[in-house]
Amino acid sequence: MSENQDPKPSPPNSGDGWRVLSYLIGGVLVYGGIGFGLDLLFGTQFLVVVGIVLGAGLSILMLHFRYGQRS
Repeated sequence: MSENQDPKPSPPNSGDGWRVLSYLIGGVLVYGGIGFGLDLLFGTQFLVVVGIVLGAGLSILMLHFRYGQRS
């Protein structure tokens, strides 16, 4: 056997759990950060919460469309 070949290849969906977790965390951080910036810009205190909830919701929606259609 060649040195470049993996003797035990991983299944094609082996990284899906980490991908889902990173999408959820990334959505919350990005939209929460946008909300935080808008809070500083406008002098409010609620847009960071709106951004976090919106980021989590959009991440879940995206994950539903990406992984929820499997048969």
